[in-house]
Amino acid sequence: MEALSPNSAVLDKTRELCSLILQSGEYRDNIARINAFFEDEPSQQAYRDFSELGEQMQRKQDAGQLTQADIDGYEAQFAALRENPLAAGFMDAEKTLNGIVSQVSKMVGKSLELGRIPEPEDLQGGCCGGGCGCG
Repeated sequence: MEALSPNSAVLDKTRELCSLILQSGEYRDNIARINAFFEDEPSQQAYRDFSELGEQMQRKQDAGQLTQADIDGYEAQFAALRENPLAAGFMDAEKTLNGIVSQVSKMVGKSLELGRIPEPEDLQGGCCGGGCGCG
């Protein structure tokens, strides 16, 4: 069951917000960086290799077999990946877009929690701003 009716004023304003975000320079610039990455197979392969190494590291850590040499190799591969401008741009763009989602979601959630538009200080702190035991 949907919480809001399809013709809800809240959904209309949400659509307006989405439209504003999609038209923003932040969104467009970051999407351009992501698209550039997806047009370059060597950058994608370097990213896949690094992701696979991260999974291997996690398995080793879970098994208690992670060594300093493993950590050093991981850090070296990460540094090399960051030197690739397309891969670095992709990672930065993903982080920025996820940050936008998080910031908007936090503001909406805090508004519902407080029953008012949150002030900047209301949005400071841990995962939820305190009081829930999560921080």
